[in-house]
Amino acid sequence: MKTKLIRILSLCLIIVLSFTFFAFGQEEKQLTIGFDAMNVVFTWMKFAHDAMVKKAEELGVKFIVFDSENDIAKQSANMEDLIALGVDGIVANPIDVDSLTPAINKAAEAGIPVATFDRAAIGANYSFYVGCDDVAGGRMVADFIAEKLGGKGKIILITGSPGSSPQLDRSKGFKDQLKKYPEMEIVFEQTGEFFREKGMQVMEDAITAVPDFNAVMCQNDDMMMGAIQALKTAGIDRSQYVITGFDGVPDGLRAVRDGEADCTVQYPIAQAPEVLERLVRYLRGEKPAEKDYEMPPWIITKDNLETGDFYSLIAEE
Repeated sequence: MKTKLIRILSLCLIIVLSFTFFAFGQEEKQLTIGFDAMNVVFTWMKFAHDAMVKKAEELGVKFIVFDSENDIAKQSANMEDLIALGVDGIVANPIDVDSLTPAINKAAEAGIPVATFDRAAIGANYSFYVGCDDVAGGRMVADFIAEKLGGKGKIILITGSPGSSPQLDRSKGFKDQLKKYPEMEIVFEQTGEFFREKGMQVMEDAITAVPDFNAVMCQNDDMMMGAIQALKTAGIDRSQYVITGFDGVPDGLRAVRDGEADCTVQYPIAQAPEVLERLVRYLRGEKPAEKDYEMPPWIITKDNLETGDFYSLIAEE
């Protein structure tokens, strides 16, 4: 009787342990997540990529990165390749608001959740979105310039990639807020496509076309650095103008610190690890509290330089 009881208890223990190991194995199943990146060339995107890779290591997920190199056709093809690979989920930041929608919908049809990040995809069947309130950021810059100029002045606007949600939203917020200041106007507007070299070229054109201006609003720091270089090359005293950027990357912070720019807007790098962590939780059965989540941006000047996401990278210089 005692031997039989021991056998029964042993069997029960084996069953319990088997279920425990099975459940543990199921919970710890390694997920494979693809990142269909618009590019990893823009300075902010380099940092976003690195932050996502680090978070993937922390979460124990396999992370596959496809660089679309700012090519719309390539980004769609990359999405289809990730679908064919059978990844568990996909993070994507669409080059523009429309181009990736069909490919995102194909992923959804294949049962692969897509989380859009940094940039929105209009009409797409995405699972959720993590970004930044770029409209608010645009408003902040308009108010900042207006305060600096006493509500009166002429502005050069260097915009980002046409059709991308940051370009559209930053422009909307900026232009809508300028309506509060009837004596302020945009006298020159052209895209620098978020590239430093293109920003420099646009600024060179602007100097020739409208030499009488008071401020330069650049929709990212890379273009702002190009614009600053154009002013230097032309022998123009930058202190006569209000110069603003967007993203808060190290070069932007340096420019503010060194007096070459008046402000930059922090585009939170926390978007990158946040979207990956939310996607992992989503794949493990936890639905996000909200489908569209936007982090607030903030203005960085000399007075609060230490609040920048990348301040630690320039603090000892």
